[in-house]
Amino acid sequence: MDLGLITREEAFEIISAMPDSAEKDQAALLALEIYGAAPPIKLFEPYRFLPSEYIQKFLGWSPWEGQENKPGQKEILDAYILSLQQQIEKRDFEHEIITENDLVYWQPEQTIKNIIRIEAGHTVGKTKLASGIVSHFLDCFTPSIIYTFAPTYDQIKHLLWKEIESDRGQNDKLPGRILDNCQIKISPNHFAQGRATSNAGNKGTERVQGQHNEFLMFVLDEAEGVADFVYGAVDSMISGGIAVVILLANPKTRTSKFHQIKKYSNVQSFRVSCIYHPNVIASREVIPGAVKRDYVRNMIEKHCVPVNKHIEAEHTFELPFDITVNDIFYPKGTIFQPDTEFMFRVLGIAPKNVADKTLIPTGVYEAAKARPHQAGDKTVARFGVDVARYGNDKGTLYVKWDNMVWCSANFSKLDSNEYFQHLKAEAIKLHAKGVTSLHIRVDGGGGFGIGVIDKCTADAELKELFKDFQVFEVHNNGTPYDKTKYANLITELYAETGESLKGLTLIKPPEVLEIDLCNRFFKSRL
Repeated sequence: MDLGLITREEAFEIISAMPDSAEKDQAALLALEIYGAAPPIKLFEPYRFLPSEYIQKFLGWSPWEGQENKPGQKEILDAYILSLQQQIEKRDFEHEIITENDLVYWQPEQTIKNIIRIEAGHTVGKTKLASGIVSHFLDCFTPSIIYTFAPTYDQIKHLLWKEIESDRGQNDKLPGRILDNCQIKISPNHFAQGRATSNAGNKGTERVQGQHNEFLMFVLDEAEGVADFVYGAVDSMISGGIAVVILLANPKTRTSKFHQIKKYSNVQSFRVSCIYHPNVIASREVIPGAVKRDYVRNMIEKHCVPVNKHIEAEHTFELPFDITVNDIFYPKGTIFQPDTEFMFRVLGIAPKNVADKTLIPTGVYEAAKARPHQAGDKTVARFGVDVARYGNDKGTLYVKWDNMVWCSANFSKLDSNEYFQHLKAEAIKLHAKGVTSLHIRVDGGGGFGIGVIDKCTADAELKELFKDFQVFEVHNNGTPYDKTKYANLITELYAETGESLKGLTLIKPPEVLEIDLCNRFFKSRL
């Protein structure tokens, strides 16, 4: 059958009538190249939400699975697929194709995490994973447009697109051809394109913006070096349709857009450590070409020292296996303190700039998130209220009780009664659990918290419930209690928060909290 000599309709009719076979699959792919669309057969349909199985069948390699709280490639693929399932359900619900009773993956008002951020140690397979995701999205979601970005053309061609060519070049069942300019073009609205980023003449944003399609994907490789204007352009293009953004980096700084973007609610972050890669755990090459235990051993020798106990601020870590370093045997569970190079090359953690000083190190914050709850004084509770000002600013209510801290509510409106009613309901619940002492601190900056303060101080029920009930108006630029150490009250409050976090457990904190707490720098007066 020569598809070039018959019409599209005739070709589709002939192919659809063929019995299921490899020949039918091949004819469908050829039709896809010639006509820009495939006949209604289901070559990739069974793999639409099964990327691991697609990668194994069509690309010839297997994504690796992580351990508990130590993600691998499969866990990232799960997040990628969930974001697509949620977006498709949301679209169908809004178009009244399905009802609320039909929803499985998404619920109304739920934020979809369609930006997947991956910070990783070296050679753990993050670029290989991105290659698999690009091919899966291109083949299983049609018509789709995919743009991949990197700081330079060499990085585009010799990193991600080298893996794409390796994956797809060996399988003639996959549609399209990989061109020398880092492109796979199946039809005008179905293609993948690699692009280096620059903003020469301030025209960069215009060159990136403008793509809209039913399915969109953007991959930012070496994302710390990708210009900020690309992030802005991508934001504008994912506002409609079904879109996924993949960000990849070996994190070296906490000032980049890649680091800062993790605070947003539609971003899901993964950290992939060399230590928990299958090759390192097994001490043999389970996955060809990936990191090996010898690399970790050499990096420990050069960049770590054994210590007697964990130091939260220094990102100390334990090895889940025995290891001998420079003829010294270290048993499983040995605690090591890393330097900055080990942090980003092996652990996938962005080190702080050694010239900077932070009041609350990320190590302290992350330890508080991971710390198992230890019971504390159940008679004492403390509330902190930040009242939203205007626009996109959001107010919050944080609760500290029983050695735990959690965000009880987010507010988007400047409505004192809304704040007060939620605060009072939370207070009554805690009173039922034995709280007798309640202090409420309200940000008094700009006078926006006055309404909340007045309602709290005037409420007779709260005064009756708690024998120790006090309300404080906090002015961040006010006078510190310890004038010998701090220039203003806000600096003192941050420092006290850092000390408190060394013993508290943070319960499911919003990602924006880490940015708010850990990006506060200070200068010494000396």
